[in-house]
Amino acid sequence: MKAIILAGGYAIRLLPLTKHIPKPLLPVAGKPVIDYILDQLNQIAEVDEIIVSTNQCYEANFRYWLRGLTSSTKKIKVVTEQSIKESEKLGAIAAIQYVINTEKLDQDDLLVVAGDNIFEFSLNELVNCFKATRKPVLAFYDFTDKIDTDLSCYGLGIVDQNLKVVGFQEKPQKPQSSYVATGCYLYPRGIQPLLQEYLQDKNHPDAPGYFIEWLYKRVDVYGFVSAKTWYDIGSIASYDQVNEYYKNKNSQTSL
Repeated sequence: MKAIILAGGYAIRLLPLTKHIPKPLLPVAGKPVIDYILDQLNQIAEVDEIIVSTNQCYEANFRYWLRGLTSSTKKIKVVTEQSIKESEKLGAIAAIQYVINTEKLDQDDLLVVAGDNIFEFSLNELVNCFKATRKPVLAFYDFTDKIDTDLSCYGLGIVDQNLKVVGFQEKPQKPQSSYVATGCYLYPRGIQPLLQEYLQDKNHPDAPGYFIEWLYKRVDVYGFVSAKTWYDIGSIASYDQVNEYYKNKNSQTSL
């Protein structure tokens, strides 16, 4: 199993913070966002390599980060798409296909994680769901008890009693679910032809939710649902929020 960390975006909503630093390398309570993801990936025995998918603009940042990294027990590689600005980027779905083609991963299971995620549910639970089905699986955060949250900016999954995805809405005006896609996906080997078909049909190449919306109508897709802490760092406000949370958590731990 290969893990792909998607880090090819330009994070224009976080400017000026991301003018010279990619979002996954922004510090949260003194630790880069991507290191929180690595902590999770290092716990998965099935993962034998981690690939950071980025762009030419931020490539040097990630290579510098990688040279100084001492905490990972996995092999890590940086793969760079040929873009230097927002208008040139491949988009998340096209980036996955690019990594598969470049690294010849068509015979590998793929654990894909968005590089702007911090979460406290275990990716091993996601892997266990995948083992039980051998079908695409994605992690959902349960917003059921957070009734004041605006869900229209997220991808939302609708699942049946077996957690099979029976509907998906990407950034809906009228949300029909409180299960938010967290940017953690597990695809079985052989997903490449479906990715290729999706992209050749001129579907949206960016937000992974659009691919799920297309995919569940063709193959069975399942969800893993958790209410444990999850942050999607999509704005300066959410970045400040996750910083405050982990600073408070770390101070309480040190007492």
